[in-house]
Amino acid sequence: MTKLGRPTKFTPATVRRILRCVRRGMPLVHAANASGVSFHSLNTYRNKHPEFADQLAKAISKAVEMRLEVIEQALDSLDESIRLRSAQWYLEHVHPEAFARNRIEVTGADGAPLAGAVAIYLPRKDGDANGAPAVTVNARKEIENGR
Repeated sequence: MTKLGRPTKFTPATVRRILRCVRRGMPLVHAANASGVSFHSLNTYRNKHPEFADQLAKAISKAVEMRLEVIEQALDSLDESIRLRSAQWYLEHVHPEAFARNRIEVTGADGAPLAGAVAIYLPRKDGDANGAPAVTVNARKEIENGR
C-alpha cells in the first residue's frame, strides 16, 4: 500500500537532531525549529509514536541530570561564594514556592481568597423595558445621517 501525501519530515536524522538538542537543554520549541519542524508537528509526532515520546522524556531527564551534577559539583567548590550561589540557585528554581525572589501571591488581603465579578450588558432585542422599539442598524444609520 502506498501512502499518499507529503513524506514525513521526521526522518531518523531529524529525530536524532531533536533528541541531541533536548539533551543539550534546549526547550522543545527551539529543538523542533532547529530540526526543521514545527512545535505542533513535534507534539503530533510524539503523540503518535510512543517510542519517540519515551526517547524525548529520557533526553529531557538526562539534560536535567547533567545540569544538576554541575550544581552539585559547585557545592563542593573551595570558594564559599560559588557554593552559596549554587545552593541559592537550586532552592530558588527547584522550590520557588518557598525560596523564589519574586513570588506571585494569588490571594486577597491577609491571605483571603480573591473576589471578582464580571458584569455583561446585553441590550434587549425587542426594545427596552418601557416598550420603546429596538434601534436597528438601518435606523442607527438614518439617525447618524440626520434623517
